Amino acid sequence: MTVMQEPTTAEVDELDAAAVLAGVAAAERAERQASLAKVELALQWCVLHPATADTGAAVWGDAGLPGLSGCDETLGGDGCPQVSAFAPEPFAAALGMSTTAGMQLLGDSLDLAHRLPRTLAAVRALDLPAWKGRRLAQATHHLSREAANIVDTRLADRLDTCGAGLIDRTVAQVAAMLDTQGQTDAERAAHDSWDVTLVHRADGGWAGTSHLQATGDTLDLTRFYDAVCDHAARLAELGDLDPLGVRKAKALGAIADAQAQLDLYGASAAGDDAAVRRPSLARTRAYVHFSLNDLLDGLTRGRAGVGEAERLGPLTLDTIRAWLSSTRATVVPVLDLGRDDAVDVHDPPEWMRETVVLRDEHCVFPWCRRDARSCDLDHIEPYVDPGDGGPPGQTRPSMLAPLCRRHHRAKTAGRWGYRREPDGSYTWQGPHGLSFTVTRDTTTRRHPA
Repeated sequence: MTVMQEPTTAEVDELDAAAVLAGVAAAERAERQASLAKVELALQWCVLHPATADTGAAVWGDAGLPGLSGCDETLGGDGCPQVSAFAPEPFAAALGMSTTAGMQLLGDSLDLAHRLPRTLAAVRALDLPAWKGRRLAQATHHLSREAANIVDTRLADRLDTCGAGLIDRTVAQVAAMLDTQGQTDAERAAHDSWDVTLVHRADGGWAGTSHLQATGDTLDLTRFYDAVCDHAARLAELGDLDPLGVRKAKALGAIADAQAQLDLYGASAAGDDAAVRRPSLARTRAYVHFSLNDLLDGLTRGRAGVGEAERLGPLTLDTIRAWLSSTRATVVPVLDLGRDDAVDVHDPPEWMRETVVLRDEHCVFPWCRRDARSCDLDHIEPYVDPGDGGPPGQTRPSMLAPLCRRHHRAKTAGRWGYRREPDGSYTWQGPHGLSFTVTRDTTTRRHPA
């Protein structure tokens, strides 16, 4: 594998137009070489870590980890060899990416090698960037090996120029052609995947703004969208000057609020100038932190203040007060995050769990950002029942850390170990000499002395 030396800023500044174009072409080729190298290394990692009866196989989803039941989908598709259960963690950590991203690279590489040989040949010849080959691997991952090979034959020679629409149509056509029952099953599976999800915008967006996504029956969603547009139009008739998109978003609240619907349609029928909204009490759970002095200043002296909502980010107290007026709120005392009381049982009490969650915020495995509220609380030193001779005081905040289920299992299996440092950071030791320092905001690779 050849690594090209990158030009310095001074060298680039001396280039004319023709040299810039030549440099761009060379940089693209170097990028394709580097991406190909990752695919080849991923394949070799899989060769070095085959699944055995002792290791079990790496699978997608926490539920499929060894010792647990549920998901049994291995990394590669039909026809690919299986990889040992905890092989993805060190591979992903060495690349500086999450375990899930590392699993995706391993799975895509396996699919290319064992299901899409023509596409892999194009990637190896640098005629196709690896990311496009991986995209086809992901699009065909659910197909049988025979179906994936047909798609490979149809698209490999033109994959560098065809768009996502052609890829999706080809995959769907081949799947329906080879497996009518599979198509029926796919439609049934699509039905089972219907869902409505709500994502709060903490990164890259303003707190108080969230993203709603719905997947369901086409006719149902079309009718609902028509209703949203109808509400947005009625708001405009009543004098709402916001843009259409904003009015459609506001219409969601009106549809959710039966009283608001009555007021909206009643005002329209009666010719009133404005619709009066009477919000019902919403059943919500949000963790909002603010200074009591700021809240009192806002209530008594009208001063603007800012609080912090978990998973949402900063919020003005005006927004917090508006939410409290339409929700059932429970106020809890502030926790002392420096508290380190111990209990002599395995499971921590609620105050202790909340302390650790607020302290660390996310899974403390390298590059994992799984929210701490959905994590297990791990005893950094394995817990020994006092009845079996275990010492007192094993369950305390300083001896607990949040780990998502996958990384909790990896640590329990003995493949990774870690300790909590006095400054609150974590030092991890993994296979093959891997070592990392994890803080609440960063993961840093530690180099051996």
